Amino acid sequence: MAEKIQYLIDQIQKEGVDAATQKADEIIAKAKLEAEQLLAATEKECAEKRAAAEQEAAAFTERSVKTIKQSGRDLLILLGQSCEKVVQSSLQQSVDESLSTDFIKDLIKRSIEGESGSIDVSVNEKDAADLTAYCADLAASSDASISLEANHAVLSGFTLGFKEKNVYLDYTGEAIAAALSSFLRPELAKLVSEAVREPVADA
Repeated sequence: MAEKIQYLIDQIQKEGVDAATQKADEIIAKAKLEAEQLLAATEKECAEKRAAAEQEAAAFTERSVKTIKQSGRDLLILLGQSCEKVVQSSLQQSVDESLSTDFIKDLIKRSIEGESGSIDVSVNEKDAADLTAYCADLAASSDASISLEANHAVLSGFTLGFKEKNVYLDYTGEAIAAALSSFLRPELAKLVSEAVREPVADA
């Protein structure tokens, strides 16, 4: 009888241990599965965030490069415009200084040489006073009829009008400076571009 009781006790203990072991194995397996799923989800989330960060960084870099290039172009344009203004100002001053009364006399003489008919000459008030006698002598020694008038719109130089030919020549300081500036503008742009590309020497 005692042996049967002991057998039953051993059997109950064995079944309890087996059940507990099975339960523990199930818990461990479930925990392991959940851990693997959590790890996989975490790795996936990290990969997605890393990809998004790399994409954003690439987009930011591209925007930055475009901004820098645009800023460089704007700076180059601004530099070119500033240089052009300086050159135009210096050019205008040089032309005005070159258009002395004697130089204007020579230009008028060369311009009407061999011409006939009515010729209108417009100058500023100061030059008109200095050129009145000269134009009268020039008309007397040629086949042209020269009409000299003071024009407040002419700051320096002069204009010529050949009535019969309907031809108008502008030798004012503004017109000469504009023509020279137009000629120099491509060269100036080239110089600015070369200066920008030139490497800066190390200090």
